[in-house]
Amino acid sequence: MSHSAFSRITLIAVTGVSDAQSAAYALTLSQRNMPGARAVLCCPHAPADLPASIRHEAIAPMSYIEYSWFMMFVLWHFIETDYALVVQDDGWVLDGANWRDEYFDYDYIGAPVHLARVHSPEGTRWMDNFSWLPLLNKPGHSVLPILNGGFSLRSRRMMQTLFTHQDIQVVVIPPDGYLKNPFKPHWTANPTNEDVQLTCLLRPQLEAVGIRFAPLDLCAQFAMEDSGSLHADADLSRLFGHHGKCRRLVGIDPPTLRYSWPRSMTARLLREMDFAQMLMQRGYQIGFAPEPT
Repeated sequence: MSHSAFSRITLIAVTGVSDAQSAAYALTLSQRNMPGARAVLCCPHAPADLPASIRHEAIAPMSYIEYSWFMMFVLWHFIETDYALVVQDDGWVLDGANWRDEYFDYDYIGAPVHLARVHSPEGTRWMDNFSWLPLLNKPGHSVLPILNGGFSLRSRRMMQTLFTHQDIQVVVIPPDGYLKNPFKPHWTANPTNEDVQLTCLLRPQLEAVGIRFAPLDLCAQFAMEDSGSLHADADLSRLFGHHGKCRRLVGIDPPTLRYSWPRSMTARLLREMDFAQMLMQRGYQIGFAPEPT
């Protein structure tokens, strides 16, 4: 870990919503942990108190799907360094001292999501809740875990690949089923999500042109997305960062995290309260959604 290593990285947050204050918090906290790194906030309107160390780039408001297309096809326009570290208000750097220079050996590193696409002699299927872990080394099985994009390190080469290799195109697979009342198609893993595309559906094609994805064990040390059996014995204090849709940064001095779930629900998730305790030991304030009545 050194300033020279961090100078190769641009921290970047992208949001299409009008209030980007929480994204600015994530950039600020991450930059404090990575002295020497640049920082860019892409959003329609800059927060009034955006630190001078964070460059604002004005973009149009976006839907969630448009965000995915931005990350896949546009992100590289805003990056002048060798790597970009994507952060969000639900994913940021926890401890810069946990950085490892071997991350630079890969083009993409992201926290493993509990979902994976499994190819086996019986066919192809999605498996959830890390139930695919016992199949990682099973003969005849190929396991492609989704690697989260909301907190991810990407090389500039990776970000430009869909331009330099235009034969690689987005793959939208048929839905896994249909929901009723109201009727709509259902996908176990949304194929319009950029991390589902880049790290799972398109991964074989990207690897064929030389893109290197970090191995699962290194991804798990890099960051945590879903708490669960993958991190059952992990030292959570050694995580470099995290991402989780249930965790949101709502304050900066002191850093304040709010769970979108009540404490009782959060406590049922394996290791999630351990994660919250680790944050409190680092000086975070933790809040939870109200308990249901």
